[in-house]
Amino acid sequence: MDYPADTQMKSMARSLQEQIHLANELELNFTAQLLTMAVMEITTKIHGISQQELHALCEHIEEKSACDRKPPIASVLGLRSFDRRSRSRRSRM
Repeated sequence: MDYPADTQMKSMARSLQEQIHLANELELNFTAQLLTMAVMEITTKIHGISQQELHALCEHIEEKSACDRKPPIASVLGLRSFDRRSRSRRSRM
């Protein structure tokens, strides 16, 4: 069951989503980011998500993405970049 305040917040979130699309089309990236944050706050209020729950979710996502990142192959194998030749090899050319 939607309460009147929930209905108003959902309407506000939909309106902001339209503004986000417009900001992206106009390449107003920071504006779009701020509006997205506003939609996120409204959505968390509608669904009764606490700050602690949101923080825990963010931490979980950060930990998961850190585990998914793999170091570059060159550093795993201990290889140097081809652009970083020794001085003696460069001077021979």
